[in-house]
Formats: sequence, structure tokens, C-alpha cells
Amino acid sequence: MEWNKDKSLRLSRICVYIFTVIMVVVAVLAPKIFGTLIEFRVHYLGGTLPYFLASTYTACIPATVALWGLNRLLGNIEKGDVFIAENVQIMRTLSWRCIVAGLICLVSSSYYMPFLILAAAAGFVGLILRVVKNVFAQAVEIKEDNDFTI
Repeated sequence: MEWNKDKSLRLSRICVYIFTVIMVVVAVLAPKIFGTLIEFRVHYLGGTLPYFLASTYTACIPATVALWGLNRLLGNIEKGDVFIAENVQIMRTLSWRCIVAGLICLVSSSYYMPFLILAAAAGFVGLILRVVKNVFAQAVEIKEDNDFTI
């Protein structure tokens, strides 16, 4: 089976849907997941269940927006609309959602230190997306200049 851009786009969209389902399942099962973690694995976290739930549900907001944006971005690319202003805006939104999620994790690290790793990862992904967004913005500018050149 030969790999091509259509299959890659399809795989990316499937991954977005899988992550969406995982996020919904985690959100629904969060009380059970964190309750079990606190009860059986990490006893010193007693009384922090409301914090874990607040962190999880708060982080679901930027995650939902990011997954929706990724789906829109992939849809535009699938249609052949790559270097367009809408994609630059989508990537800007994605980068800010990653930064917001990183800040949520940073605050959450005050009661559970492993969130610090997630905060660093989310911040780094947000930074990378900002750089890619800037490259896309330049490409859109060049494309628009070329479109108006006879």
C-alpha cells in the first residue's frame, strides 16, 4: 500500500476524531479516574479531587477549540486551500489554545507536580505553532502578491 497525501490527511482527521472521543471519555470519567488515583495510588493527594476536576474541565475548553480548529484546518487543506488567511487565523487560535492549556497545567502543578511537564509541553507546542503560523502568514502574503502579478 502506497502512502500519499490523501491517506495522510485522512489519518490526521481520524486522529482528531479519536482525540475528541478520548477527551469526552476522560471528561465523563474524570471523577472516577482521579478518585481512584487519589484513593489507591497517591494518598497524599487527599482532598484534591475538586482541583483535578477543575483542571480537567477547564482544560477541556481550549482542547475542544483546538480540535475543532485542527479539523477545519485539515478540511481546508483537503480542499486545496493551504496558504489562505483563514488557515493563518486557525493556527493563531491553535497556538493560543496550547498556551492557555499550558497555563492551566502550570497552575495545576501547584497541587500535583507532574502537571509541570504538561505545562512545558503545551507551551512548547504553542511556540512551535506560532512559528509555523508566521511562516504561513508570509506564504499567504507572497501568494497574494503573486496572484496580483501579471
